Amino acid sequence: SAAASSSWGCGNRVNNRAVCMGPNGEKFPPILQVMKQAGKKTGMVSTARITHATPAGFAVNIDHRDKEDQIAEQYLEREYDLLMGGGFRHFDPNQREDGKDVHQAFSDDGYTVVHNKKDMVNATMNKPLLGTFSEAHMPYALDRSSSKDLRQTVPNLAEMTEKALD
Repeated sequence: SAAASSSWGCGNRVNNRAVCMGPNGEKFPPILQVMKQAGKKTGMVSTARITHATPAGFAVNIDHRDKEDQIAEQYLEREYDLLMGGGFRHFDPNQREDGKDVHQAFSDDGYTVVHNKKDMVNATMNKPLLGTFSEAHMPYALDRSSSKDLRQTVPNLAEMTEKALD
C-alpha cells in the first residue's frame, strides 16, 4: 500500500515500502502538502491507523512505511488541518520507544485532540483537529454494529467524514 498510495498521493512511482520518496532519496511533494502550500484546508480521515502507509502516501515523505511514530511527527510538522482515524499508539508516550507525547505536542500547537466519538462531535472547528480513536486500525463496521459500547464511543467513517466537512 505504501507504493500504491504514494503513486496516487505524489504522482511518482516509488520503491516498495517507501512513502513519497524516490530510490535516491528524492522527496516528492504529497498532495496534502501541495494543497496546504496553496492555502487550502487539508485533512485525512481513515479507518486504518492514520499513520499507516495508505493515508501517509498522501501526506508525508519517509523512507520506510513502518516508521509510523515518525509519520505522526511529520503530520504535526506539516500542520494539516484535520487528521482522524486509528493509531493512538503512535502518538502516546507510553507506547512509543522514544517516550514522546505527540498528542500533547499537537495540543501545544493549537490542535483540539480527541479520542472518542462524543468529544469529536462536540469539538468546535475553529482550530485544527486530531482524532485517534483506537490503538491500531478502527474497529470493523460489523464489530461496531454488534457492540453498543463501540457505537457509543468510536465514530464510524461517515461520522468522521461529516465532522471533517464541517
